[in-house]
Amino acid sequence: MTKKTFLFLPIILISTVLTGCGIFRDSEKPFTTTAIENPISSTAGFSSSSGGFGFGEDAQWPDYIPGDIPVLEGEIDTVMEGGSHIRLFYRSVSMNQVIEYLNLLEREGFDLEYIVYVQEGFPDRSEEKKEKGEYDAVKITKGEYHLNIAYSADPVLDVYTSGFQEEASAATALQWPPDLPESVPQPAQCVLQTINLSTVYDIEEYHITCKKEGDNVEQEYIQLLLSSGFEEKNGTQIHNIVIETTVFENDETIVIPSIGFSPTFFTIQVIIKTEPLKWPEELNGVVPVPERGETDSILPLSDGDFLITLNLEDEEVFPEYLHTLEAAGFIEQNKMLQNEEIISITLTKGSISVILMRSAFDPLSLILEVRQENP
Repeated sequence: MTKKTFLFLPIILISTVLTGCGIFRDSEKPFTTTAIENPISSTAGFSSSSGGFGFGEDAQWPDYIPGDIPVLEGEIDTVMEGGSHIRLFYRSVSMNQVIEYLNLLEREGFDLEYIVYVQEGFPDRSEEKKEKGEYDAVKITKGEYHLNIAYSADPVLDVYTSGFQEEASAATALQWPPDLPESVPQPAQCVLQTINLSTVYDIEEYHITCKKEGDNVEQEYIQLLLSSGFEEKNGTQIHNIVIETTVFENDETIVIPSIGFSPTFFTIQVIIKTEPLKWPEELNGVVPVPERGETDSILPLSDGDFLITLNLEDEEVFPEYLHTLEAAGFIEQNKMLQNEEIISITLTKGSISVILMRSAFDPLSLILEVRQENP
């Protein structure tokens, strides 16, 4: 199966217009030409449903295109999949290679229709271009197969999926995230549209949107969660983050479904439960652990040095922690005040320095830097 890089978002609209030298055909055969009102755009025919972009090494000729359709050989820069067709942007492919491809298609029994685009608001040069044998694109058909090729600096090939829609839909459809715990069920009668994974305060969460194909998708999903062992709660907490809405929770995840927000789409948020970060082992017995604070992030700086971010339960934790450090033998060296409040303070004990920095915007956020001087 061709590897694809999927974007869990609707396909982005690009307003590029393909213009340029066009396709030249050195042949005495008569040309069939069609004038249309608007030139082809880089997203014409694409829907906002699931699809994928392939870039770089992932930009390959899709393996679900039937073998009856010849491959246009050459370096593919980008592949866009979704909607009515597949669009392949080529790089460093010459006009001669395009003409050879068209000759191959003719030998394979494909019909070619040479097209001149006439854009509204611009002079109609179609007759002049046809006399020169210059065309903007070629429409290619054979039975249920339909293609279109245009040439600017490089060729752009559209392969329409109407002749192999089932295979194309199966290959490009979004799949339920395999990294989710098995206990989280997939909504029934709801076609996946977007899947976004984000990390906030070292907590992974998925935002999943699907298009409803049934009348009671949300309520049926709630019943599915309950029958799968989830407990309905009016709010919960993970680490120091309080969630004040209806949630469905088990030992592994917290699921928050959106109910009644859209007649068409259903969105669920899935938060993966993780254990809070533990105090670095290198600091055990060296620097005391705050009793009422949760470690948000740990960044090793060098041998024995750390930058640690803490979320405090309340504003009293900071003076309590200062007292704990002083009781452990740390001595204040200097401090900075703002409105008579400590915003930074340095304490030392032998070769160890502890620097505490408070955020002016979040009094419950504390940055702790530990430095150990080598003897």
